[in-house]
Amino acid sequence: MFNPAALYAQTVKNEGHHQVVLALKNGFSEDGAVTPEWIEALRCLRHQPGISAGQFGQKTLSAEETAWANLIKTKMPVWAAMTDSLAIPFRAITPPGTVTILLGNPGGEDAFVYKDSTICFDLNRLHHEYGDALTAINIDRIDRFFAHEFTHVLHKAWRKQHPVELESPFDDALWDCLTEGLGNYRSLSDKWVTENGTLTDHARVVLSRLQPVFVQRISALRHAGDEEAAKLMEGLSMGPFEQKWGALTVALWLAQEAQGDDANLQKWVEAGPEGILTLAQKYLPGELKGTIRNTAERGNTPAAGFD
Repeated sequence: MFNPAALYAQTVKNEGHHQVVLALKNGFSEDGAVTPEWIEALRCLRHQPGISAGQFGQKTLSAEETAWANLIKTKMPVWAAMTDSLAIPFRAITPPGTVTILLGNPGGEDAFVYKDSTICFDLNRLHHEYGDALTAINIDRIDRFFAHEFTHVLHKAWRKQHPVELESPFDDALWDCLTEGLGNYRSLSDKWVTENGTLTDHARVVLSRLQPVFVQRISALRHAGDEEAAKLMEGLSMGPFEQKWGALTVALWLAQEAQGDDANLQKWVEAGPEGILTLAQKYLPGELKGTIRNTAERGNTPAAGFD
């Protein structure tokens, strides 16, 4: 389970880690007009360079959206103190010195990363999807959202120091499983993982349902063309949380690896996307394990050699 309080407490113990400065910015003006930076973030997110400010007009924040903005503002010192502990799985990398928290209003996802060091929150989407900011569940949820997106920032920094060649849709899928799996590991609540690091009954039921989908999709992607691959990758990390056949499956495997100690995840980060096949062989049951082993062997993917 992701425990922000525990991460906050660990900061004193991790003096060797580089603590990041967080800078809060608004992606809207006082009169509700969207800023150029928010528009650029949306263009990147949607892969639509034609998005313009004129599509959104001017809309001042509602009381509910303002509550989300205020909640995020109060979280900034806690999040800054969490950054070094969130970096534990990423051994020997230097994260950005400053990470911007960009608050926007229309057009985004609840939380997403723009470029290498900007974490965006869409206040309207947060209210629409999760309701009142000040409920206990949302006060906890926003910590997990930050942890998830900051993990993506760290993975971008890791890739700069450890270039990864992605030459096929299969490679893309394994990379997405790794990055989104680790991100979604940070999204897990006590619904999924107990305080001592074991999976809940609910998590095990969902995992048993998702694992065959993971094997079928990954195996099919080994020799899929671009058009077929696009369909096969649907739902890997987008859509309802419990349907994420790639991201959630890997997140739950990683939770079993971590057992409450994120240093146990360093070898899986360092293994890169190919390590996903080794991780799968460790946790998949019987016949599914054999299928994914055959998939790895057909591509001559080297085993990472982990126990």
